[in-house]
Amino acid sequence: MSYSYLAIESTGAVVIAAAAAVVGAAAGAVGTLLAARFARQGAIGAAAQTGADAYGKAVRETRLDACTGFATAVRGVISGAQDMSNAVRVYNLEFGSDDRGPLPTQADLLALVETMGDAAVRVRIAGPRVVAEAADGVLARCRDVVTSLGEYMNLTASSLMPVDNPDMPITIMSDRPIIRHAEVQTALAFAADSLARFLDIARDHLDDWNGRAA
Repeated sequence: MSYSYLAIESTGAVVIAAAAAVVGAAAGAVGTLLAARFARQGAIGAAAQTGADAYGKAVRETRLDACTGFATAVRGVISGAQDMSNAVRVYNLEFGSDDRGPLPTQADLLALVETMGDAAVRVRIAGPRVVAEAADGVLARCRDVVTSLGEYMNLTASSLMPVDNPDMPITIMSDRPIIRHAEVQTALAFAADSLARFLDIARDHLDDWNGRAA
């Protein structure tokens, strides 16, 4: 009787041990699978993050190059227009002198702004929209400069007296405001201010994503 009980008890222990071994093996297999899955997900996540970082860096560099090129072009326009405006003023103040130089031409003025348009296109493509809109504002101010300077040049070329000499006020019948050196300087100041605002906006949105500043 006791032998039978011991045999049954021994058999039960073997069954329990075997079941524990099976459960342990199953748990180990599940743990291994989960560990492999988490490792794979971690690798995928790391690769995705690396790809996102590389893309973000490329976008930043593209935008930085586009905005820098645009700002350089605009500064060239402002500086060149300032020089041309001063040259027209000197032409006026030296009215009647045989030594005064030639007036800048409309062709000179058009050549001055030629590269600015291409630079603005690069900004619009690089984005984001808020930066492109700021660039449009700069272009509008630069158009004002070109228009004012062109009218100043035309007025000087067609006038029979120096239009900028403060001792010789000029009266012209016209349905538009008379543009002289002072008006051109005002337009140039507005253009310079708009460029400064553009640079501030561009700096704040180099890392912009879907309309959100970094």
